[in-house]
Amino acid sequence: MPSALRAVLLLAAPVLAAACAASVPPAKTQLQVREFQTQTFDTADSQLVMKAMFNALQDEGYVVKNAVIQLGLMTATKEIDLAPGRSGPTGGELSSSIGGMVIFGPQDAPAYRKIEVRDFTGNITEFGEQTKVRVSVQRKILNNRGYVVEVNPIDDPVFYQDFFSRMAKSVYLQKERL
Repeated sequence: MPSALRAVLLLAAPVLAAACAASVPPAKTQLQVREFQTQTFDTADSQLVMKAMFNALQDEGYVVKNAVIQLGLMTATKEIDLAPGRSGPTGGELSSSIGGMVIFGPQDAPAYRKIEVRDFTGNITEFGEQTKVRVSVQRKILNNRGYVVEVNPIDDPVFYQDFFSRMAKSVYLQKERL
């Protein structure tokens, strides 16, 4: 390799490495995550806040799975179809029926992302004359065969701001008994 080309490559390598590193956002600290997952409401009535959370979740299509008033705990799940119109292992096309058993297309048919499951956990705590709420949501992707292909927490501050905005509206409606 000519020495001029080698010199250019040696100079370009650190620049390229820095550009790649700059494009990856730094990981959020646990304190940063906790901050955007937490909201304080100006009421000491934690049951009112829990009911508001329940309503906000239902409005968003979540199914509440568990609510423990004494602990201020609520869990819920929401399923989103990522491939509407496609169903079954091969997109809904049946290949044959043997002895009353329906057999779907070949097992080597391509897998695709089919269902997103969002698991919600909410924690409600009385805090003097206020009520503090912390929520977290985990996102799980299943393929068309039902296998989990991806699991990660939702750590987007805007996602949580939107949820708390809807919840604040629900708290207001609960207070006004609307």
